[in-house]
Amino acid sequence: MNTPSPAPVQIPARRSDSHKGNFGRVMMIGGSRGMSGSISLAALAALKTGSGLVTAAVPDRCLETVAAFHPCVMTIALPDDEYGAFAVDAPSRLSNALAKFDAVGAGPGMTTGPGSVRIVERLLALTSIPRVLDADAINVMAELDWATTHPDQVGPLVLTPHPGELHRLVGVAPKDRELQIVASETLANRTGAVIVVKGGPTVVVGPDGRYTNTTGNPGMATGGSGDVLTGVIASLLGQGLSPWDAARLGVWIHGRAGDLAATQYGQASMTALEIVHSLHRAF
Repeated sequence: MNTPSPAPVQIPARRSDSHKGNFGRVMMIGGSRGMSGSISLAALAALKTGSGLVTAAVPDRCLETVAAFHPCVMTIALPDDEYGAFAVDAPSRLSNALAKFDAVGAGPGMTTGPGSVRIVERLLALTSIPRVLDADAINVMAELDWATTHPDQVGPLVLTPHPGELHRLVGVAPKDRELQIVASETLANRTGAVIVVKGGPTVVVGPDGRYTNTTGNPGMATGGSGDVLTGVIASLLGQGLSPWDAARLGVWIHGRAGDLAATQYGQASMTALEIVHSLHRAF
Protein backbone atom coordinates (compact mmCIF):
# COMPACT_ATOMS: atom_id res chain seq x y z
CA MET A 1 0.00 0.00 0.00
CA ASN A 2 1.24 3.48 -0.84
CA THR A 3 2.22 5.74 2.03
CA PRO A 4 -0.62 8.25 2.54
CA SER A 5 -0.09 11.98 2.37
CA PRO A 6 0.54 13.57 5.78
CA ALA A 7 -2.46 14.27 7.98
CA PRO A 8 -3.74 17.85 7.52
CA VAL A 9 -3.70 18.57 11.27
CA GLN A 10 -1.70 17.25 14.19
CA ILE A 11 -3.33 15.05 16.82
CA PRO A 12 -3.63 16.93 20.15
CA ALA A 13 -0.63 16.37 22.43
CA ARG A 14 -1.02 14.65 25.82
CA ARG A 15 0.71 15.94 28.93
CA SER A 16 2.13 13.43 31.39
CA ASP A 17 0.00 14.84 34.24
CA SER A 18 -3.27 14.61 32.29
CA HIS A 19 -6.46 12.94 33.48
CA LYS A 20 -9.52 11.71 31.56
CA GLY A 21 -11.26 15.05 31.91
CA ASN A 22 -8.56 16.68 29.81
CA PHE A 23 -9.46 14.65 26.71
CA GLY A 24 -13.10 15.52 26.35
CA ARG A 25 -16.47 14.35 27.58
CA VAL A 26 -18.47 13.32 24.52
CA MET A 27 -22.14 12.39 24.23
CA MET A 28 -23.33 10.28 21.31
CA ILE A 29 -27.10 10.36 20.68
CA GLY A 30 -28.87 7.81 18.51
CA GLY A 31 -30.05 4.26 18.10
CA SER A 32 -33.47 2.66 17.98
CA ARG A 33 -34.87 -0.86 18.20
CA GLY A 34 -33.05 -2.87 15.53
CA MET A 35 -30.38 -0.19 15.01
CA SER A 36 -28.42 -0.19 18.24
CA GLY A 37 -25.21 -1.14 16.46
CA SER A 38 -24.85 2.21 14.72
CA ILE A 39 -24.67 4.33 17.86
CA SER A 40 -22.52 1.66 19.54
CA LEU A 41 -19.96 1.90 16.72
CA ALA A 42 -19.97 5.69 16.93
CA ALA A 43 -19.44 5.65 20.69
CA LEU A 44 -16.63 3.10 20.47
CA ALA A 45 -14.95 5.10 17.71
CA ALA A 46 -15.01 8.17 19.96
CA LEU A 47 -13.28 6.19 22.69
CA LYS A 48 -10.69 4.81 20.28
CA THR A 49 -10.00 8.35 19.03
CA GLY A 50 -8.98 9.44 22.50
CA SER A 51 -12.00 10.82 24.33
CA GLY A 52 -11.67 10.60 28.08
CA LEU A 53 -15.34 9.82 28.68
CA VAL A 54 -18.02 8.75 26.19
CA THR A 55 -21.73 8.46 26.98
CA ALA A 56 -24.34 7.06 24.61
CA ALA A 57 -27.83 8.52 25.00
CA VAL A 58 -30.22 5.92 23.57
CA PRO A 59 -33.90 4.90 23.69
CA ASP A 60 -34.64 3.07 26.92
CA ARG A 61 -35.12 -0.38 25.41
CA CYS A 62 -31.75 -0.13 23.61
CA LEU A 63 -29.74 0.60 26.74
CA GLU A 64 -28.68 -2.95 27.65
CA THR A 65 -27.70 -3.74 24.06
CA VAL A 66 -25.52 -0.64 23.73
CA ALA A 67 -24.07 -1.03 27.22
CA ALA A 68 -23.01 -4.58 26.39
CA PHE A 69 -21.15 -3.46 23.26
CA HIS A 70 -18.17 -2.15 25.25
CA PRO A 71 -17.72 -1.79 29.02
CA CYS A 72 -16.09 1.65 28.74
CA VAL A 73 -19.11 3.29 27.08
CA MET A 74 -21.51 4.84 29.60
CA THR A 75 -25.20 5.06 28.79
CA ILE A 76 -28.20 7.30 29.42
CA ALA A 77 -31.69 5.91 28.81
CA LEU A 78 -34.11 8.34 27.20
CA PRO A 79 -37.88 7.81 26.93
CA ASP A 80 -38.88 5.73 23.92
CA ASP A 81 -42.08 5.15 22.00
CA GLU A 82 -43.86 1.90 21.14
CA TYR A 83 -41.54 1.35 18.18
CA GLY A 84 -38.33 1.61 20.21
CA ALA A 85 -37.40 5.06 18.90
CA PHE A 86 -37.00 8.29 20.86
CA ALA A 87 -40.25 9.53 22.37
CA VAL A 88 -41.38 13.12 21.98
CA ASP A 89 -40.39 13.93 25.56
CA ALA A 90 -36.87 12.50 25.17
CA PRO A 91 -35.21 15.94 24.80
CA SER A 92 -36.40 16.98 28.26
CA ARG A 93 -33.99 14.42 29.75
CA LEU A 94 -31.08 15.86 27.77
CA SER A 95 -31.17 19.51 28.79
CA ASN A 96 -29.31 19.23 32.10
CA ALA A 97 -26.98 16.47 30.93
CA LEU A 98 -25.72 18.29 27.83
CA ALA A 99 -24.13 21.06 29.86
CA LYS A 100 -21.57 18.57 31.19
CA PHE A 101 -20.21 17.59 27.77
CA ASP A 102 -17.53 19.10 25.54
CA ALA A 103 -19.02 17.82 22.27
CA VAL A 104 -22.06 15.96 20.98
CA GLY A 105 -22.55 13.59 18.06
CA ALA A 106 -26.04 12.62 16.93
CA GLY A 107 -27.91 10.79 14.22
CA PRO A 108 -26.75 7.17 13.83
CA GLY A 109 -29.77 4.86 13.91
CA MET A 110 -32.09 7.39 15.55
CA THR A 111 -34.89 7.33 12.90
CA THR A 112 -36.77 10.47 11.85
CA GLY A 113 -39.73 10.16 14.21
CA PRO A 114 -41.19 12.99 16.31
CA GLY A 115 -38.78 12.38 19.19
CA SER A 116 -35.77 12.57 16.89
CA VAL A 117 -37.10 15.79 15.39
CA ARG A 118 -37.31 17.36 18.85
CA ILE A 119 -33.77 16.23 19.70
CA VAL A 120 -32.31 17.65 16.49
CA GLU A 121 -34.14 20.94 17.02
CA ARG A 122 -32.68 21.11 20.52
CA LEU A 123 -29.17 20.39 19.30
CA LEU A 124 -29.34 22.95 16.50
CA ALA A 125 -30.35 25.57 19.07
CA LEU A 126 -27.33 24.78 21.29
CA THR A 127 -24.94 27.00 19.37
CA SER A 128 -22.36 27.10 22.17
CA ILE A 129 -21.44 23.39 22.10
CA PRO A 130 -19.55 21.67 19.25
CA ARG A 131 -21.82 19.17 17.44
CA VAL A 132 -21.51 16.68 14.62
CA LEU A 133 -24.77 15.59 13.00
CA ASP A 134 -25.01 12.55 10.75
CA ALA A 135 -27.46 10.12 9.16
CA ASP A 136 -31.03 10.53 10.43
CA ALA A 137 -30.18 13.82 12.12
CA ILE A 138 -29.43 15.19 8.64
CA ASN A 139 -32.60 13.62 7.28
CA VAL A 140 -34.53 15.43 10.00
CA MET A 141 -32.80 18.68 9.04
CA ALA A 142 -33.94 18.12 5.46
CA GLU A 143 -37.53 17.57 6.64
CA LEU A 144 -37.26 20.84 8.57
CA ASP A 145 -35.96 22.54 5.38
CA TRP A 146 -33.01 23.70 7.46
CA ALA A 147 -30.85 24.64 4.47
CA THR A 148 -33.41 27.29 3.51
CA THR A 149 -34.84 28.40 6.84
CA HIS A 150 -31.62 28.69 8.90
CA PRO A 151 -29.37 31.23 7.17
CA ASP A 152 -27.79 32.54 10.37
CA GLN A 153 -24.56 31.45 11.99
CA VAL A 154 -25.10 28.18 13.87
CA GLY A 155 -22.05 27.88 16.11
CA PRO A 156 -19.54 25.00 15.95
CA LEU A 157 -21.29 22.43 13.75
CA VAL A 158 -20.12 19.62 11.46
CA LEU A 159 -22.46 17.79 9.08
CA THR A 160 -21.43 14.44 7.60
CA PRO A 161 -23.94 13.49 4.89
CA HIS A 162 -23.57 10.71 2.35
CA PRO A 163 -24.71 11.67 -1.21
CA GLY A 164 -28.33 10.64 -0.63
CA GLU A 165 -28.62 12.61 2.62
CA LEU A 166 -26.94 15.58 0.96
CA HIS A 167 -29.46 15.36 -1.87
CA ARG A 168 -32.29 15.66 0.62
CA LEU A 169 -30.54 18.54 2.40
CA VAL A 170 -29.51 20.75 -0.54
CA GLY A 171 -31.64 19.39 -3.39
CA VAL A 172 -28.78 18.33 -5.72
CA ALA A 173 -28.75 14.74 -7.00
CA PRO A 174 -25.80 12.43 -6.19
CA LYS A 175 -24.90 12.09 -9.89
CA ASP A 176 -23.96 15.78 -9.89
CA ARG A 177 -21.17 15.43 -7.34
CA GLU A 178 -19.38 18.68 -8.14
CA LEU A 179 -22.68 20.53 -7.93
CA GLN A 180 -23.30 18.89 -4.54
CA ILE A 181 -19.93 20.15 -3.37
CA VAL A 182 -20.63 23.67 -4.64
CA ALA A 183 -24.06 23.67 -2.97
CA SER A 184 -22.40 22.52 0.26
CA GLU A 185 -19.89 25.36 0.02
CA THR A 186 -22.72 27.85 -0.38
CA LEU A 187 -24.53 26.42 2.65
CA ALA A 188 -21.32 26.36 4.71
CA ASN A 189 -20.50 29.97 3.89
CA ARG A 190 -24.01 31.08 4.83
CA THR A 191 -24.28 29.20 8.10
CA GLY A 192 -20.69 28.74 9.25
CA ALA A 193 -21.11 24.94 9.38
CA VAL A 194 -18.44 22.56 8.13
CA ILE A 195 -19.80 19.93 5.73
CA VAL A 196 -18.15 16.58 5.00
CA VAL A 197 -19.20 15.50 1.50
CA LYS A 198 -18.61 11.76 1.66
CA GLY A 199 -17.47 9.86 -1.40
CA GLY A 200 -14.43 8.89 -3.36
CA PRO A 201 -12.62 11.05 -2.42
CA THR A 202 -14.33 12.71 0.54
CA VAL A 203 -14.32 16.51 0.39
CA VAL A 204 -14.62 18.80 3.42
CA VAL A 205 -15.97 22.31 2.85
CA GLY A 206 -16.39 25.22 5.21
CA PRO A 207 -15.92 28.96 5.51
CA ASP A 208 -12.15 28.29 5.61
CA GLY A 209 -12.05 26.57 2.22
CA ARG A 210 -12.13 23.11 0.64
CA TYR A 211 -10.07 20.06 1.62
CA THR A 212 -9.91 16.87 -0.47
CA ASN A 213 -9.04 13.80 1.58
CA THR A 214 -6.25 11.45 0.48
CA THR A 215 -7.09 8.28 2.42
CA GLY A 216 -9.77 5.61 2.15
CA ASN A 217 -10.88 2.88 -0.25
CA PRO A 218 -14.06 1.32 -1.72
CA GLY A 219 -14.12 -1.34 1.02
CA MET A 220 -15.32 1.37 3.37
CA ALA A 221 -18.67 1.43 1.54
CA THR A 222 -20.15 -0.82 4.21
CA GLY A 223 -22.85 -0.38 6.84
CA GLY A 224 -21.63 1.46 9.93
CA SER A 225 -18.59 3.09 8.34
CA GLY A 226 -20.18 6.54 8.49
CA ASP A 227 -21.15 5.98 12.13
CA VAL A 228 -17.48 5.40 12.92
CA LEU A 229 -16.60 8.70 11.25
CA THR A 230 -19.21 10.48 13.37
CA GLY A 231 -17.57 9.18 16.53
CA VAL A 232 -14.08 10.11 15.34
CA ILE A 233 -15.03 13.71 14.55
CA ALA A 234 -17.07 14.10 17.76
CA SER A 235 -14.06 12.93 19.75
CA LEU A 236 -11.74 15.42 18.08
CA LEU A 237 -14.24 18.22 18.72
CA GLY A 238 -14.33 17.20 22.38
CA GLN A 239 -10.54 17.35 22.51
CA GLY A 240 -10.64 20.99 21.51
CA LEU A 241 -10.15 20.98 17.75
CA SER A 242 -12.17 23.44 15.70
CA PRO A 243 -14.90 22.01 13.43
CA TRP A 244 -12.69 22.67 10.38
CA ASP A 245 -9.68 20.87 11.87
CA ALA A 246 -11.73 18.07 13.46
CA ALA A 247 -13.49 17.31 10.17
CA ARG A 248 -10.29 17.29 8.09
CA LEU A 249 -8.29 15.23 10.55
CA GLY A 250 -11.30 13.00 11.20
CA VAL A 251 -11.79 11.97 7.59
CA TRP A 252 -8.04 11.40 7.19
CA ILE A 253 -7.82 9.13 10.26
CA HIS A 254 -11.04 7.33 9.31
CA GLY A 255 -9.77 6.70 5.79
CA ARG A 256 -6.35 5.62 7.02
CA ALA A 257 -7.95 3.12 9.40
CA GLY A 258 -10.01 1.86 6.46
CA ASP A 259 -6.89 1.40 4.37
CA LEU A 260 -5.23 -0.58 7.16
CA ALA A 261 -8.36 -2.71 7.62
CA ALA A 262 -8.43 -3.43 3.88
CA THR A 263 -4.82 -4.59 3.98
CA GLN A 264 -5.60 -7.05 6.77
CA TYR A 265 -9.08 -8.25 5.82
CA GLY A 266 -9.54 -7.31 2.15
CA GLN A 267 -11.92 -4.69 0.81
CA ALA A 268 -14.76 -7.16 0.26
CA SER A 269 -14.61 -8.68 3.74
CA MET A 270 -13.87 -5.70 5.96
CA THR A 271 -16.64 -4.26 8.13
CA ALA A 272 -17.04 -1.07 10.11
CA LEU A 273 -15.92 -2.93 13.21
CA GLU A 274 -12.58 -3.64 11.53
CA ILE A 275 -12.26 0.08 10.81
CA VAL A 276 -12.76 0.81 14.52
CA HIS A 277 -10.21 -1.82 15.48
CA SER A 278 -7.70 -0.30 13.04
CA LEU A 279 -7.92 3.20 14.49
CA HIS A 280 -5.02 2.57 16.86
CA ARG A 281 -2.77 1.72 13.93
CA ALA A 282 -3.93 4.80 12.07
CA PHE A 283 -2.89 6.95 15.04
